[in-house]
Amino acid sequence: TGQGSNSWVLSPKHSLNRRPLLCADPHLTAQLPAVVYEVHLSGPDTEVSGMTYPGMPGVFIGHNTQAAWGLANALADTQDLFVERAHPEDPFTFAFGEDWEAAQVFEEKIAVRRAEPHVERIVVTRHGPLINSFVRRSVGGANRALESTPISLRWAGHTAGTVLAAVLKLNRADDWEAFTAALAEWSSPPQNVTYADARGNIGYMLAGRIPRRSTNLGLVPAPGWDPTYAWEGWIPAAELPRVYNPPSGIIVAANNKMAGDDYPHFLGMEFDPGWRAARIEQMLGEKERFTVRDMEEMQQDNGSLLAKAFTPWFTLLYSEDPWEKVAIQALRKWNWRMDSDSAAGLIFHYLMANLLELTFGDKLGQARDGYFARTGTPLFVNHPFKLRAETRLLQIIGEHDNSYWYADAAAGRQRDRHELLQEALARSMKSIRRVYGDSMLRWAWGKAHQVRFTHPLGSARLVGGFFNRSPLPIGGDATTPNQTSAPFGLPPALVQTIPVYRQIFEVGTWDRAQSVIAGGQSGHPLSRLYDDQIMMWREGVYHPMPWSRDAVMNVAAYRLLLEPEG
Repeated sequence: TGQGSNSWVLSPKHSLNRRPLLCADPHLTAQLPAVVYEVHLSGPDTEVSGMTYPGMPGVFIGHNTQAAWGLANALADTQDLFVERAHPEDPFTFAFGEDWEAAQVFEEKIAVRRAEPHVERIVVTRHGPLINSFVRRSVGGANRALESTPISLRWAGHTAGTVLAAVLKLNRADDWEAFTAALAEWSSPPQNVTYADARGNIGYMLAGRIPRRSTNLGLVPAPGWDPTYAWEGWIPAAELPRVYNPPSGIIVAANNKMAGDDYPHFLGMEFDPGWRAARIEQMLGEKERFTVRDMEEMQQDNGSLLAKAFTPWFTLLYSEDPWEKVAIQALRKWNWRMDSDSAAGLIFHYLMANLLELTFGDKLGQARDGYFARTGTPLFVNHPFKLRAETRLLQIIGEHDNSYWYADAAAGRQRDRHELLQEALARSMKSIRRVYGDSMLRWAWGKAHQVRFTHPLGSARLVGGFFNRSPLPIGGDATTPNQTSAPFGLPPALVQTIPVYRQIFEVGTWDRAQSVIAGGQSGHPLSRLYDDQIMMWREGVYHPMPWSRDAVMNVAAYRLLLEPEG
């Protein structure tokens, strides 16, 4: 479904006001109360403002008196599966090298109404917990390998971390050296962290614990009894990718691969394909100097370079069907923007969904729904298959008139490229007419692509309207800088991932900082601050983030004074 983030930074030479510009927008689940909270912390050794998560100390995205920073998920590979060899006489003892090691066994009792408590047994080897029962429930049905072979999960996040200590040090970092020293303590999850300071410097560093692997890259389950496949600690922080004051004066982090092919350590293989990053870089290449207003437009941009690359294959088609002709003509006039009022955007989405089903869908077997993110099981949470499949399919179609992937596996029938595209077009137009009618005036991406802000208690029918906020048509998709992505399917499901927060800094002129939350500051449904920023967020409006005391007092609406007794 595409969770992630954008963050980019420009050096003073690209800023109209000769100050660095830093932007950040984390992409998380649409929900109420809002998943983020804005705060300005002022104390004897701390002066920091920005975004945090309720209940967490420190500011995760923000600025202090000298520097600003933003985060984007690095999508580094921090977990591996291991096949364990159990002792023939003791199912809780496992081989490692020449020895046998006893696993830890935990039993959790879960109360069940009107029934005996359910006992969940967790077995933890040197690599981590066995996940057989969990995987079996995720993929569905019996599986002989999962029944007979113990499989454990090694994850960097299972090791006690120091991320909160890193955040607190980051909040006090006033130069590049202090910034990188703070991030050296960041544990999990790995993040691409952008940086800019009031002296005009910009930079980026990958922060987090990433395993150092030798013979095993973790692409398939490894033999847990063989020490040569074990992790060899973590990649040292000093060896993680970083850049300081690059000649281009531009750094873009959008969950894409940040290290070059010559980087010596394995970081992963499931990075975002880079469509968002490429679009951001394209816009940054359109002129020499930018303003805060330009940054606003970029954060809200619905341009899809995937659509730009794929659309010509459909516009080359010819059809006698009048509705298919309408679709082809709409795509020929399209500007490749997934705006909420775009009929062509709706058509393109249906075409891509049908293409993926016709090529990869009928060849994935039982795991099909998981790979296409149509299941709620955690095994496939945030799985990047769909985005990577679209990118790979574009490559295949561009290179091959005929391919195994074009075949109709169920019917045993081969198709060539033209037949595949034609069938996707025919299916798409039938579906669109069935769902949205025969009037093209009713065809709009926003009719299908909508977000509902849901509360944990909002699933109850009688009170759902009190806690939730109704679906709103929005633009964007998983490939646009304004990332708004939904589980794969037709008709499209509700959007799940959105930019939950947008923040823009003109570094050094802190009273000009601005932001917006997809929700509100309050967690109380009766408060006007519960959802007052939703429409601002949807319409691309920001509010100021005052920094100086005078600026804060000029806009303050409330003051809460807490005085300890005694």
